[in-house]
Amino acid sequence: MRVTPEYVRRIRFGRAPIGHRGYDPAEVDAFCAALADALAGRAALSVATIRGHEFGLAAPGRRDYDRDEVDAFLDRACVELESARYGPARPQVAWPPSPEYVSRLRFSAPPLGRSGYIADEVDAFREHVAALLAQTATGWDTAAIRPVFGTATAGVRAYHRGEVDAFVDAVAALVS
Repeated sequence: MRVTPEYVRRIRFGRAPIGHRGYDPAEVDAFCAALADALAGRAALSVATIRGHEFGLAAPGRRDYDRDEVDAFLDRACVELESARYGPARPQVAWPPSPEYVSRLRFSAPPLGRSGYIADEVDAFREHVAALLAQTATGWDTAAIRPVFGTATAGVRAYHRGEVDAFVDAVAALVS
């Protein structure tokens, strides 16, 4: 789903898991309204401002937004905002990349205090893509190209969600 001003205005986030405090909904909703205006070109909002913004936690016992869900959405919104301002990113390598390039590809750790995707799951997907690139164009399963990675818990090696999502989007574009 493309992140448009209309999409941002309509988005609804899930509740934080039981036992976890989530973001204050009023603060997130206000920030999303500003983001929608920025995507529509009516306001200035930099990617650095989005990435650096820290939401307050909801009061105990109040309805709150799932922090991981909000953070993942904002990562996608940053990519869309940059694309709207500067045009689509141009790959640094020839596309499609070689299987060797994909095998060597590494992702950054998530920003401090943010969750990321389980690195072992992402690595397995990356190696699967490398193996498919080494073969002919057969064997591409569209469902497998849009994997659902688990969220890493404390102490589990993790990758930055935005970087992994961009790679998955590029692979999906290659298949379609």
